[in-house]
Amino acid sequence: MKARISAALAAIAGMMGTIAMAGTIEGTASYRERIALPPKAVLEVRLEDISRADAPAETLSLRRYALTGVPAAFQLDYDDALIEPKNSYGLRASITLDGKLLFVTDRAYPVLTRDAGNSADMVLVSAARPEPVGLGGTGWRVGEISGRVLTVDQPPEIRFEDDGAFGARGGCNRFTGRAEIGDGTLRFPENMAGTMMACPPPTDKLEADFVAALSQVRGYVLSGDNLALTNAAGVTILRLARLP
Repeated sequence: MKARISAALAAIAGMMGTIAMAGTIEGTASYRERIALPPKAVLEVRLEDISRADAPAETLSLRRYALTGVPAAFQLDYDDALIEPKNSYGLRASITLDGKLLFVTDRAYPVLTRDAGNSADMVLVSAARPEPVGLGGTGWRVGEISGRVLTVDQPPEIRFEDDGAFGARGGCNRFTGRAEIGDGTLRFPENMAGTMMACPPPTDKLEADFVAALSQVRGYVLSGDNLALTNAAGVTILRLARLP
């Protein structure tokens, strides 16, 4: 009898080991504009692994809701087995109507690891294309690379001249060249001139991630004191704040 009970308990334990433990993230999604959306508007919330600056964020969980008003409360379940304590995770959201993007988060909201909790109140911004504004005579400090928020004391910076010439500082090296700037389009040269100092870690990786991101830039969206640089697919890979 004891042998049969032990075998049964072992079988149950084995079955439990194969069942994924589900976690839940809660929060709200809203926007600042004072407008009401039609009943067919859809809110989409995604949990992403944003650990790698050299690769697109990986979606771990996604859920869509019929939007009835804002702020809209949401609950997003995820598989605990997919979460690594050393990695970084973030929430993003969008609101669409008949497939047309209306509002979207302009950054990832940290959750789950690195002292982040399991809730987030997200504020979405309008996805409407702003009026074209030039970059000449402006300077910018990088705050986010491929969804990874920078917390270093001296993040990379870049300045543009009216003729498209630019100067950038990575980690410990400086880069110069002439960018191709159009109506919302931006492309940096493949071979930028620059110094060749050996940066100590972790500055070396920060600089490498910054330079790699610049090579993928194909467009920009300028909104006040915020600049988003996007790749060929329209995905933001660099977020910057205006320098004084």
